[in-house]
Amino acid sequence: MRVQKTTGIILQRYPRGEKDYSVMILSPEYGKIRAYAKGARRLKSKFTGHLDLLNIDEFELYNGPHSTLITECTVINSFPTFREQLKKFYIATKSAKMTSRCITENEDHQQTYDLLLDTLCALNTFDKEEIIYEAFKIKLCNLLGIMPDLYSLHQTEFENLSLRLKKVLKFFLEKPYGDIVRLALEQKDSNSLKKTTQQFLAFSY
Repeated sequence: MRVQKTTGIILQRYPRGEKDYSVMILSPEYGKIRAYAKGARRLKSKFTGHLDLLNIDEFELYNGPHSTLITECTVINSFPTFREQLKKFYIATKSAKMTSRCITENEDHQQTYDLLLDTLCALNTFDKEEIIYEAFKIKLCNLLGIMPDLYSLHQTEFENLSLRLKKVLKFFLEKPYGDIVRLALEQKDSNSLKKTTQQFLAFSY
């Protein structure tokens, strides 16, 4: 198919040459797509303001013999709330980069798209961005198939997890962000959670 129309989240954006951008898009229909926006770095480009990192856009893409070009795009949601808070925007950016690193191009990633979209909406709506980020990592590990069985945890690397931490992991895995942000964690539990999710993610890099 030469021309594709899709919704997508802008995961990453890099300068390409003097006038263009290379853009990594996560689409619910087509997965991760690398596309190029010709002339997007010009001051009067039609793409100005549309290709910002983490925007959700409607895209029209042209699949050429050697690359995919962005021919049209329109912003659906730019998440203005978390862009005004540096820490939230930093975590949103880290979530997008982690997603991009963990998935392959041009494969079905509908569930991954839904997870990242829910995460960006949560960061735009709720405080407690740190707990949202930890929950995102747990949910992502589950989609990647690297989350151990929390109901029968006997893997060598994770057999020493406390029952309390297992319950927290299950809660984060099963519940929506609206419930997760209401959970009050002690500092020691928060530290253990961060260490554990980092161990899980080490298997995907």
